[in-house]
Amino acid sequence: MAHKTISLDLQAYEALRSRRTRPTESFSQVVLRLASAFPGSTSGSAIVDKLLADGESLWFPPDAELDRLDAIQKEPRVRRNPRSES
Repeated sequence: MAHKTISLDLQAYEALRSRRTRPTESFSQVVLRLASAFPGSTSGSAIVDKLLADGESLWFPPDAELDRLDAIQKEPRVRRNPRSES
């Protein structure tokens, strides 16, 4: 079976780890089990609603911070040639 490596911040890792139903359950199994709770749903709000219903506490950044991050993502990226900087 193919594998894909992902990065999680510590809070996400702990949240995922706490959702294990047994010590031998892999993170892949946890993700698949949790994803099956939302069949056909790609809505982030559905996932948030489910987590809140399960008693998870969630933190959302202020709107101003989200706007700032959106603006950064929309900025064109400039590729720099490290050879020309020496």
